[in-house]
Amino acid sequence: MKKFLILMIIITLLTGCSQEEKVVSIIEDDKSMIAVNYPVTSNNVLNDAISAYVNKIYQEFKAKESNYQKPELNISYTYKELNKNIICVSLSTEIYTDKEVNKIKTFTFDKKAGKFLTMEDIVEDLDALDYDIKKLLLEKYREADMDFLSNVNYDYFTIDNENLTLYFSPVELKQKNSEIIYLDIPLNSLKLLIDIDKEKDEDIYLDIKKKNIDYNEKVVALTFDDGPSKYTKGILDILKKHGVCATFFVVGNKTEFYQTELQRMLKEGSEIGNHSYSHKWLNRLSEAEFKNEVNKTQEAVKKITGYTPTLFRPTYGGYSDKLKSYTDLKFILWDVDSEDWKVKNTKKILNNIFKTVKDESIILMHDNHDYATKALDEVITKLKEEGYQFVTVSELLEIQNLREN
Repeated sequence: MKKFLILMIIITLLTGCSQEEKVVSIIEDDKSMIAVNYPVTSNNVLNDAISAYVNKIYQEFKAKESNYQKPELNISYTYKELNKNIICVSLSTEIYTDKEVNKIKTFTFDKKAGKFLTMEDIVEDLDALDYDIKKLLLEKYREADMDFLSNVNYDYFTIDNENLTLYFSPVELKQKNSEIIYLDIPLNSLKLLIDIDKEKDEDIYLDIKKKNIDYNEKVVALTFDDGPSKYTKGILDILKKHGVCATFFVVGNKTEFYQTELQRMLKEGSEIGNHSYSHKWLNRLSEAEFKNEVNKTQEAVKKITGYTPTLFRPTYGGYSDKLKSYTDLKFILWDVDSEDWKVKNTKKILNNIFKTVKDESIILMHDNHDYATKALDEVITKLKEEGYQFVTVSELLEIQNLREN
């Protein structure tokens, strides 16, 4: 309980006071599988509301996790700056215990006015739209009990460049399954009370920097999971200092906030791999859900860098042959686990690596906390002293193929 309270205080301080952190990331794989990612904005009022909501969900989950066998909590987000003043954030929560629970929470905040906006602030004539919305609900969710339509509200919504998306609780409409009910309303069919800045598409083309490798010497591949984060820049600085590379398996919903870091990875000889979009437990997903997790990350990375990943690392290291059949990406695990997230100590991280590292090893580390950053300089120095060359995972696979043939 004491550790839990300390964690909550740290999270609150991060979100309420600091503007350095762009995405708060909590990844746990101990008693439960937990992946929580949410943005920190330039406004503390909005940050406080987001963190209070997340902390409440997290606290409720942690209080009950011991009652279940390997439960899962996943909180992911969308973030959109509608214009220079208005920010739209949605938080999607999925909980798996003895049942499945899905929740959506949205925040549309006007920094200039200093208030959260409602649908009445967004749409000019909501009463006129009301009939069309209920008609669309009837068409899309015929099995739902529509006796509750008269009580439907429009509290939860997001906006992008094309649609106003309305979200409704399954309980609210007596929907039999737990999936979030939503409707997309094209913006060109609405009279809006706010302006929306359109995104400018810029083509970026980056590729992995090629390097000279002696195929007869020992090689090792450093890999980092669960980023990018505020610690990724420091890791890239250390890699650059030593003139070595790594492979970063990134979580897609965090990439927008760390575009510079992703571009640096490729420019400085490292590689980007796919680690899903929101770090869900993949074995629970349908084929369509799994492909969505993969494809959204592919698109996010390509949009920022022009590079399309070819490698995939399954979350929590769990996968099946069925999952592998859903994608052409090559699944990559590891043979050396630093356990940096668990041991939180440079000496122990070094011990975990060097007791099993060998030629052609793939080392697992994480760039969503500072434990790996603190140990990385010494890890690289000692590996170099033992004669290892640093390669990306793709280069390692190429070397293995050449050696075998």
